[in-house]
Amino acid sequence: MTQPFHYSTSYILDKSHFGETFDETFVKVEPKKAYSKSMILALLGTILLFATKLDPYISWFVIVWSGIEALSVRFHRSWWLARQMISKAANNDLTLTLDEKGVSTQSNSVKSFIAWDDIVKIEQTKQGWLLFYGKGKSYLSNRCLSPEAQEFVAMKV
Repeated sequence: MTQPFHYSTSYILDKSHFGETFDETFVKVEPKKAYSKSMILALLGTILLFATKLDPYISWFVIVWSGIEALSVRFHRSWWLARQMISKAANNDLTLTLDEKGVSTQSNSVKSFIAWDDIVKIEQTKQGWLLFYGKGKSYLSNRCLSPEAQEFVAMKV
């Protein structure tokens, strides 16, 4: 009888890890669609400024908000990385465990478990694995998985 698979490792959630996670999980959106919220806010702010008697500060607030939205689209990766680096999880140790039951992660700020039965799709990327489940998706980097653990995840596909 073979022993059940169990793999556990720890790593730091640093900028390189978050950068790899973003690069492997980001879904590119057509520019017209990505900037649509910004364009609508700019149009709304302009209408408020010229077509109403509202205080101009409100109108300028909406116009500046549209500019910030446009910058968040243009600098999406940097924006996302900055938010991750100021989070409680940044620069903390994370323990990843893979076993027959599922994938669990534990750190000072987060404790999660994804059962293999809850995962609806596993997709291999250039540098890791995307696990799709009911609430969203999770990323496992190959740099923190042993060859045996990578083979185990591949068998789960």
